[in-house]
Amino acid sequence: MAGPIHSSNNLPTRITLLERAQSGKDHPDWNELLQYYEPFIRRFLVGMGTSPSDIDDVCQQVLSRVWQELVNYRRVEEKARFRTWLTRLILNVATNDYWKRKRAKRVGSTDVNDLEELPYDSPEIEQRIEAEWQRHVVHLALDRMKQIFSGNAIEVFLRSTEGESSAQISEDLGVSVQSVYVLKNRVKKRLAHEVKLLREQLEFPDSTS
Repeated sequence: MAGPIHSSNNLPTRITLLERAQSGKDHPDWNELLQYYEPFIRRFLVGMGTSPSDIDDVCQQVLSRVWQELVNYRRVEEKARFRTWLTRLILNVATNDYWKRKRAKRVGSTDVNDLEELPYDSPEIEQRIEAEWQRHVVHLALDRMKQIFSGNAIEVFLRSTEGESSAQISEDLGVSVQSVYVLKNRVKKRLAHEVKLLREQLEFPDSTS
C-alpha cells in the first residue's frame, strides 16, 4: 500500500528512481516507486473494467511483472515513457488474467466482468493513458496539499470544482464569501504548481551531461 506523499520539491526524478528501484524489492526506492505508480495501476485497471474483487490480485500480478521486467526498461529517448511502458504491461497482465478467469468460468467458476479491449498501438490507448495519468497526478498533488493547507481550504476548493456556488459554500462552512474566493484561488494556484512539479519529476528523464 502506498505511503504518505512526499513534498514534490523532494521527489527523485523518474529515471533516478527507476534505476535505484532495481536494487531489490526490499530497497526503499522500490517502495517509493510503488507509492507513485501503484495507485495509477489500480486506477487504470478500474477504467478497463476489471472486477472490483479481482483488482488486488491483478494489481499484484502487474507489480510482479514490473519487478521482473524493470531491468529491461532502459533510458533511451526513442523508447516510450515509463507510464506508457507500464500501461502496456498492465494491459497484457489484465488481458491474460481475464481470459484465464473466463476459461475457469466455463468450468463452473464465478462470473467474470467483461474487460474493455484496448488496441495496444492506437491513438486511443495513448489518449487513455494521458487522461488517466493526468487524473492520477492531480490526486497525488491533492494528497500533498492536504498536508500543506489546514482548515476549510481544500474542502472549499473541491466543492467549488463540483459546481457549488460561493454563497452556498460560505453558508455551509460559516465563512465569508470573500474568504471562499480567497481560499479557492489560493488552493487552485498551489495545485497548478504541485501538478507541474510532479509531472516534471515523474515523467521526464534526468538531463544527461
